[in-house]
Formats: sequence, structure tokens, C-alpha cells
Amino acid sequence: MARLRSALATAAAGAAAAAVVLPDTARVDHLFPVVDVVAWRPHSALATGLGAALLARRRRTRPAAAALGAVAVAGLAIVARRAVTRPLASPGPDDLTILSANVLLGRADTGALATLLEREMPDLVALPESGQDYRDKLLPLVTSLGYRSWVSTPPGRNDGHGVTLLASERAGDIAVTTSTEMRERHLEATGGILGERSFVVVHPEAPIGPVRTERWRSDLAQVARWTRSPVAPIVAGDFNATLDHSRFRAALGGCRSAAEGTGQGLVGTFPSTRPRWLGIQIDHVLVPADAATTRFEILDVEGSDHRAVLVSVRLPRPGRP
Repeated sequence: MARLRSALATAAAGAAAAAVVLPDTARVDHLFPVVDVVAWRPHSALATGLGAALLARRRRTRPAAAALGAVAVAGLAIVARRAVTRPLASPGPDDLTILSANVLLGRADTGALATLLEREMPDLVALPESGQDYRDKLLPLVTSLGYRSWVSTPPGRNDGHGVTLLASERAGDIAVTTSTEMRERHLEATGGILGERSFVVVHPEAPIGPVRTERWRSDLAQVARWTRSPVAPIVAGDFNATLDHSRFRAALGGCRSAAEGTGQGLVGTFPSTRPRWLGIQIDHVLVPADAATTRFEILDVEGSDHRAVLVSVRLPRPGRP
């Protein structure tokens, strides 16, 4: 009987740990509230490993320690790939530089953001949670830099429902349209420096509660349709998803995260109030799978609960002007 109880306890410990660390293996990580739990897999896997180490100190609990340890190893093996660093391609004059920064309901410091833009001069800028009001405050500070702007929402609409796109003079004669294929309006640019390729600024719904989680799944399904286009697009914004979400991985299509191979795939972009190692990366720039990342940085943005992502990539030849 004692052995049976021990076996049941071990099985229960392993199952509980797997439910937290590996829910995507059972294809339930897209359901609320599991969808929120799996976002923290790097941290839960480490915590599970620590629990296994503590249980291993006592002979009676070593079977449970083995079960927890196996789950921890599996979880860490999944996330460790994002910490792998490969040599980046050398920067070149044809590189496209993109900045994506969630500006927290239009509350991020416009002066600090303008200083960042002046220092880095990205070709394209994606600003989730930015509407007409925030754009109107920012634009006088960056017009002298040659930036033009487009906003997805009409005047009077709360900043939290909008996204803004800025384009430098170097971006050329791009055409920008507003669309409603996602829960919130998004912006899509083509032409100019992009050639045939699209640049899409998005902000999928946050998976908070069953209804909003369903909207989040629908938004990611739309991203998946774009990334499977004959000419892979660039998609930037706050996706409210990490690479631990199977629905987000499925949405990559012919794209990849620009963080891949930079060793910074586990650096937290949210929440900015926590150390970078204690956050999660939900802000992304998705680039064609065969594009070469030449620069990748995660930068603080004063007044926002997100950190910004700054990326330089060399695009494959199809899609260039």
C-alpha cells in the first residue's frame, strides 16, 4: 500500500508539473487560463528544477524528484534554444531597421521616445497602444527627423485601441492602409524600401479571460494567413504571446522572430518593472525566414510597461524594389 501511495504521489507530482511547464504537448496551452501560465515556461521550468533538487535530498521523495526533474529538463530544453547565439551577419547599407515599442495607452514619454528615434533613426516604427492623441504629441518632436505617420484609429478613440506607424525619409514612397481583419485595427505598408513586401503593425488581443482568449486565437490565425503569403511579410508589434505558445509558433509561417540566433530570445520585454531575466518576451518583429538579422537590441522606454525591440535585417532579394 505504501508503494502504491508513493507511486500515485509521484505520478501526481509529475502530471501537475507537466500541466504547468508542458501544456502545449497536450494541446491545451491555447485555453484560458493555461494560455497565461505557459508564457512563463522559462521561469516555471527553473522553479520545477529547484523543487526537484530539494525533493532529491530525502530518499522518500526522490521518486517525485525524478518526475519533477524530467519535466524541468524537458521545459528547459525547449527554451534553451532561444538563448543560443550564432554569429550575426555584418551590417550593411541595405539593412532595414525597425523599432517596435508598446507605448502603454499613449503614456510613454514622447520626449524620451523622440530622443531614441533621433539616436537610432529606424526606417520603420511600430507603436502599439498609440492613437491620434499620442501621435499628435510625438509628431512635432520627430517631424524634423523626416518621419511621416499613420494611425489606425480615428480622432477621439482611446490610444489603447490604436497602433501608429512612422516611416523615415529613407523608407521611400510607401503606401499605408488601415484594415479590420483583427480585433483591433492594424496598419499595413507596402512599396518604397519594402518593395513587394508588406510591413504590418499589429496588437493582438491580450488572452485575459475566455472571451478575450478566443479573440487572441483569432488574431494569431490572421497573422498566420499573412506569414504564409508568397512574399513573406514583416510583422511587428505587441503579440501578447511568447514562443512558448503553440498558436504563436504556428502563426510564424514563412517568418521567424528576429531574435532567433541572437541569444536574446529569453530577454523580457514585459513587464518593464521587472528585471529583464524575470520578464517574458511578447513584443516581436517577425521577419522572413531567410532574412539575416544584423542587429537586435531590447531597449527601455520611459513611461511604458514594455521594452522596445530594435532590429536591423537584410531582406532576401525578392520583395526589394
